[in-house]
Amino acid sequence: MGQQFNSELPVHHRFSPKKNVLIITTKRLLVGITALVVLFLLVGNGSKVIPELQAQEIDTQIIDNNLEKVYEVTKDGVAERSAGPDFEYYDLNSFTGSAQGMKNQDVVLFLMPLRNAEHVLSMAFHNIMNLTYDHSLIDIAFLVSDCSEGDTTLEKTFEYSVALQNGTLVDKLQREEAIKAKYRRGSSDLYQLYMDQDYMNNVRKSYNPRYYHKDYSKPFRSITIYRKDFGQAIGQGFSDRHAVKVQGIRRKLMGRARNWLTTNALKPYHSWVYWRDVDIETCPGSVIQDLMKHDYDVMVPNVWRPLPSFLVDEPPFEQPYDLNSWIESDPALELASKLDEDDVIVEGYAEYPTWRVHLAYIRDRNGDPNEAVDLDGVGGVSILAKAKLFRQGVHFPAFTFLNHAETEAFGKMSKKMGFRVGGLPHYTIWHIYEPSEDDLMKIAKLERKKRRQKQTKNP
Repeated sequence: MGQQFNSELPVHHRFSPKKNVLIITTKRLLVGITALVVLFLLVGNGSKVIPELQAQEIDTQIIDNNLEKVYEVTKDGVAERSAGPDFEYYDLNSFTGSAQGMKNQDVVLFLMPLRNAEHVLSMAFHNIMNLTYDHSLIDIAFLVSDCSEGDTTLEKTFEYSVALQNGTLVDKLQREEAIKAKYRRGSSDLYQLYMDQDYMNNVRKSYNPRYYHKDYSKPFRSITIYRKDFGQAIGQGFSDRHAVKVQGIRRKLMGRARNWLTTNALKPYHSWVYWRDVDIETCPGSVIQDLMKHDYDVMVPNVWRPLPSFLVDEPPFEQPYDLNSWIESDPALELASKLDEDDVIVEGYAEYPTWRVHLAYIRDRNGDPNEAVDLDGVGGVSILAKAKLFRQGVHFPAFTFLNHAETEAFGKMSKKMGFRVGGLPHYTIWHIYEPSEDDLMKIAKLERKKRRQKQTKNP
């Protein structure tokens, strides 16, 4: 209903401007009395009408929200979110983010998208608990989307989240690990035989309770789980996700998912937003503080992955994983000028020779982990950004923006809007090794060769 304004000017009827005011007043009274009678009949003598209307509204809400579910986690279980308070007041100048975030009690929003992630969830929750930023200053929000039929990512996320909040997750994961150990070595673990053993020893150490920090099992400020699909039909296999022909489509869909999660999870009291992929294998527990202390608006680490020995001639058995963090180049700008508006440049593919400086390739294994460089594009494996960026309109473009999409376009958009974007070339986190179909065939061939050699020695 529009706001009514008092006026000293005469009010005239559109068709008869000089109509008697008494007649108008009498008509208004009759209309008012009639409305009261009708209302009495509805409430007093037509009591069945109101409940039926309410039931209709409730059913409509259930149908409309059927594909979007929000769950809040407590130490006692999981429940669908109820309506919040009618009114809250925040001074957003108090939540701009600072380099000494933990000291200043900055609340961090930790965001993690999940799709067919049941096989790596235990690893992900280990790394979440390993965060040394005060857990009571971290709100966690998971987005479970587009999982295959029969996948249990949502149920596992419920289970682990409740255990995390009531302090029993460490024991639960240890029991699960003990059960798995009885049935090893399965085909999915064979690749570990061909990995650098120093790396594998470091992994085992990272997950050893002897090295957990004192607040490892401390509950987090909150955990919220979102469930929504975005029509992602591309498979989750390594070859499916990394084929060049699907990159533009895949990244635009991922941009939609990231934006949806940010919009729904970001609250006025959040000062920082930290994005983390589920399949990180090892990462310093202090990563949030380590990225935060440089006081950039957007900051990313370097992301590498280990490799099996049969893919590399000599040590080190490793390679860059995330090539989406880079410094712009003239050849790339020239390439973009020749592409159609909707074409998406994809780094690391021969089809797009950009000759950019990649954060990954300027890494020195013995370099200073605190050295920072300015970037133009960023990868999405691990991003720390000030919440004010999102409040001012920066997002993950689900469309082609300057011939990029999703996180790389996020970096470009941030720069366009005057924010500082940076990366740490010598600060490395490690992505899990995902064998491609060719890798699995090679491992099977090597295992058959081992068996033949063993049979020859022991006929």
